[in-house]
Amino acid sequence: MGRADDITKEYVRRNYIFADLFNFFLYNGEEVIKPEHLREMDITEIALPFGNGKDLSVQKLRDVLKILQVMKDDEAIFVLLGTELQTDIHYAMPPKNMLYDAIKYVEQVSTIARVHKEKRDLSGDAFLSGFEKTDKLIPIITLVVYFGSRKWDGPLSLHEMFTTKNTAL
Repeated sequence: MGRADDITKEYVRRNYIFADLFNFFLYNGEEVIKPEHLREMDITEIALPFGNGKDLSVQKLRDVLKILQVMKDDEAIFVLLGTELQTDIHYAMPPKNMLYDAIKYVEQVSTIARVHKEKRDLSGDAFLSGFEKTDKLIPIITLVVYFGSRKWDGPLSLHEMFTTKNTAL
């Protein structure tokens, strides 16, 4: 990790900057996300998908991750907001973000499954997955902020990376 990465992470980690970025890109600059509603989260993403994890474990470090908690109609609403800060163009950015988000969703499912297991309150299909039809996940929004000097010419979505031609897989 270079000095520029350290500086941009430290800058964006400030709640008022973080909120400003998301408000600009999601709400055209309107102050919907307030800095005081953000709380820093652990940036380490670890997944042990479908097995004991010896050969399949994945560990990634997201740049900045915060949880947003707001009250709406007397109910707490939660959203996870993550940033990836780029000083260089990353041509595989959409799958990289998808992996970060998927790991965090799997972590949420595992936590819910662990609670159900402790309660022993599942049967049938829900018992096999550890997840009930009525269980819900906290949504995740990942924003890429590019600080480089060249115009970004990488894909903005996973869709832009798809092909139906046979490549060298």
